[in-house]
Amino acid sequence: MKLVVVTSRFPYPLEKGDKLRLYFQIKYLAKRHEITLLSLADEPISADSFNHIQSFCKAVHVFPIHKSSARWSAIKSLLGKIPLEVSYFLNQKIKRKFEKIIHQVQPDHIYCQLIRMSEYVRHLPYPKTLDYMDAFSIGMQRRAENSNPISKAIFQRDASQIADYESVVYHDFDHHTIISEQDRKHLIFLKKEKIHVLPNGVDTHFFAPMPNVEKKYEIAFVGNMGYYPNVQAALFLAKKILPKLQGKFPEINLLIAGARPTQEVKNLATENIQVTGWVEDIRTAYASANIFVAPIFYGRGQQNKILEAMSMGIPCITSDQVNQAIGAKNGTSILIANDEESCQEQISLLLKNEELQQKLSANGLNWIRSNFSWEKYGKQLEDLIV
Repeated sequence: MKLVVVTSRFPYPLEKGDKLRLYFQIKYLAKRHEITLLSLADEPISADSFNHIQSFCKAVHVFPIHKSSARWSAIKSLLGKIPLEVSYFLNQKIKRKFEKIIHQVQPDHIYCQLIRMSEYVRHLPYPKTLDYMDAFSIGMQRRAENSNPISKAIFQRDASQIADYESVVYHDFDHHTIISEQDRKHLIFLKKEKIHVLPNGVDTHFFAPMPNVEKKYEIAFVGNMGYYPNVQAALFLAKKILPKLQGKFPEINLLIAGARPTQEVKNLATENIQVTGWVEDIRTAYASANIFVAPIFYGRGQQNKILEAMSMGIPCITSDQVNQAIGAKNGTSILIANDEESCQEQISLLLKNEELQQKLSANGLNWIRSNFSWEKYGKQLEDLIV
């Protein structure tokens, strides 16, 4: 089949969750189908990244968008009905170029990643699949709940608009996917049960245990450090958890690793806290810690960082919110902590108990290998759209 894939971000390198998801999906689909990729880009794409994606796509078209003009589009949307999340990425000139290429290709199917790109293809006369990925409306609502009054009003308004828009665009697509059951439940429209839950996988051959890497840190947290829930998690660990644990573990240290750290995250760096920014091989960040802690209470979707850490045999602590999309058994494959007190208790328990560390390491690794294969979910996507 001839497939057109439409995305708001170039799917390589793999430093963000939406890029990771799309990368493995198109790589799987490209084995048996011709992929034409149409991608926006709000930052430069290296030649190596472009060539890598082009190596398994029929054609690759990248359209730069300037952040200043995108922000202005988002500001103007405050007076309209299109959510900020959508209007930021919408450029009418690029839309016309998309349409011209798509009509030239005459695709058998269009795969659109995220509602933010739906305006580019929703009215085109071809079979289409929309990947909601996450329930963006609930993510925005949770952000509103933890913001100052001015930001709260803006985020609440956008959360309401996104919720309405998630429902409206549903009718313009033939098939729909989302990353987890909990995200599907958060959607507010009646036909949401027809949306296919399509989780992420993990490359268990790449993210495998690295026993020869020195354990330099007691705790690690890894992720895109420009993403709001990750920023909040880093602040939580550094400012609330670590100081309380230093009485029991005077030498305890924390690694915060990942691309695009905000200034607020960079400022966390101390003698006991290392903030790395981009890491060339993120596996070394996971492997250099005794335990991985992801105190994410307001995020959405599926946290790839937990899949990767467990796949590397690192004992993990996270919240019920995160584990709902993973389904690991508390106390057997993972430890659950839903607030400051329980997070301190679980970290203390795990640091003092090597036997429990080994148990979680082995069981977590087996859980991921048994349940989170990119091949499995790539096949489910292919069966849906082909």
